[in-house]
Amino acid sequence: MTSIGIIGAGMIGNVHAEAAQRIGTKITCVFDSNEEKRSAFAEKFSCEAEATIESILSRDDIDGVVIAVPNFQHAPLAIQALNAGKHVLLEKPMALSIAECDAILAARDLSGKVLQLGFVCRYSPAAMKAKALIDNGAIGDIVSIQATLLRQRGIPGLGGWFTTKKLSGGGCLIDIGVHLLDLVMHMTSMTEPKRVIGRCSQAFTMANYAYDEMWSDPVENGTFDVEDRIRASIAFETGMVFDLNVSWATHIPEQTIADGLVIEGKHGALIVDLWNDELIHSYSVDGKPHSEIIKIQLDDAWNDAFDGEHRSFAQSVENGELPEGAGTGEDGKRVQEIVEAIYASNDAQKEMAI
Repeated sequence: MTSIGIIGAGMIGNVHAEAAQRIGTKITCVFDSNEEKRSAFAEKFSCEAEATIESILSRDDIDGVVIAVPNFQHAPLAIQALNAGKHVLLEKPMALSIAECDAILAARDLSGKVLQLGFVCRYSPAAMKAKALIDNGAIGDIVSIQATLLRQRGIPGLGGWFTTKKLSGGGCLIDIGVHLLDLVMHMTSMTEPKRVIGRCSQAFTMANYAYDEMWSDPVENGTFDVEDRIRASIAFETGMVFDLNVSWATHIPEQTIADGLVIEGKHGALIVDLWNDELIHSYSVDGKPHSEIIKIQLDDAWNDAFDGEHRSFAQSVENGELPEGAGTGEDGKRVQEIVEAIYASNDAQKEMAI
């Protein structure tokens, strides 16, 4: 049985622990700088609470760690864990900069341990089915993709680290946009983005935003210096164009624009809701439009995705290498390169090379 420690006892740390337990991984210990959180976590998951990073990483009875902490801690903790000889499942985004990504990759290579990126959307049952169809040539060569994820009132922890650029690295792009950036490249096997034009905006402020439940409670008199909306168009070496449309908060009513992926190929198209139990395959028959609904076997799409991610990590720990389809450090760095290019395009108000 794989045995792991969890670094970070917040909401996402709990989600990881629940998934790990469902697939048979042992949660041995937890660290969080907040004593109350780590104690509650330890009681909930019947594991030991460690008071320092050094104490959790020095344990011989864990094979790896899940790093589920604020973004600015990703690079230093991943490097420390790898240097301590632990396999690492690192939550997205990989880091706050390309330089930090490079430092993590160097630590991975020196340690010989596995680094898996927490791109959980890869394990969405709908995404896995769509990728299989694409790989089998069901819609031909990919021409364009539109990826949409719009929250109407979903700023996480307004005023806290999520909305403080020096701690998070950015807003909705680096928080949830990174999932779609990675997923599109993973599903299409297109990993050579060349140019991007992006626009970031902030429609709301600390004064005019009405809080709705989303991951973390608001922080009174906090900081909000990141975008709550982003639109970008990314051109790939193959000629594929990828349009990204993401928000934490918007004036657009819920469900006006459907979340998900619209994937157009030369011979057909796929309409993919990542958390649904079906997708739409559209194509031509004798020159006439035709579409079919493809049902997807699942229990709970959200849990299924996290379970798949943890099965992959358990396999990585057991075999000492990432299984096919798992997010690599190179994948994380590539996403960061696009993120930085989008922010640079917004600042310069022009198209940028990646």
